[in-house]
Amino acid sequence: MILPLAFTAALSFAPLAAKLPADQKPFECSRCAAWNERVEPYRLAENTWYVGTKGLSSVLVVDDEGLVLIDGGLPQSAAVILDNVRKAGFDPRRIRWILNSHAHFDHAGGIAALARLTGAAVAAGRDGVVALTRAPYHPDDPQAGFGVASRYPSVKHVRAIDNGDTITVGHTTITAVASPGHAPGGMSWRWKSCHDGTCRDVVYLDSLNPVSTDAYRFSDHPAVVAALRASADRLAALPCDVAMAAHPDQLPTPKDAATTPCAAYAQEGRENLRKRLEKEDAK
Repeated sequence: MILPLAFTAALSFAPLAAKLPADQKPFECSRCAAWNERVEPYRLAENTWYVGTKGLSSVLVVDDEGLVLIDGGLPQSAAVILDNVRKAGFDPRRIRWILNSHAHFDHAGGIAALARLTGAAVAAGRDGVVALTRAPYHPDDPQAGFGVASRYPSVKHVRAIDNGDTITVGHTTITAVASPGHAPGGMSWRWKSCHDGTCRDVVYLDSLNPVSTDAYRFSDHPAVVAALRASADRLAALPCDVAMAAHPDQLPTPKDAATTPCAAYAQEGRENLRKRLEKEDAK
């Protein structure tokens, strides 16, 4: 998540929000409106559609036996995501699983509503379950200092996932890739997309961005720094033909044909961490 600059009250939305279920009441922040702008769904790979908003990714993995949705944006993103699922030609009631990259308000905020509206089961990294079910943060999260200002609707039942665990729907298997550091329990997800005998590796990339409260110093938390570096190495090594980042604008273009989208993303994550540590050392 890229942290919004400020949390605001937005009283003009109060009458509308009052009519919505509690798990869909808009979360207000300085970037939320821009993040939540509608975009048309589009195909990423044969069995994979982008159904998210302009600034917050949500991906639909399609199998004849059912659908899997990855990430839920903000609470107010839920309706947009479901509209995009329908526009792409699919029935949201066929969503069997909702998977989470990491438990922050801008990627998990809509999951409670999406689960309620579709009946889908929810899965997340083991430490992410702590935040999803209690909202908003795991106590070891670099952003935990933001506290209740970042509260989003909690999810009642979440399956805990570890690195290498799989979710299978029909002939499609999605594998969890542990990606902690930006948030405890962070998970990326990978699967195959096949057509006419040719298969491509698709990866949904969790954030590697070292974002925190101003008071938090990554240099004082070597385990978190090590986790970010290990996550970058793990993602860089993945077979990766097609990728999508949790924020779509954070996916860099590879510099050459030999560099996969995942490797380019991992290298940018390493560079962001290096800059953050240098900034802390300079203070």
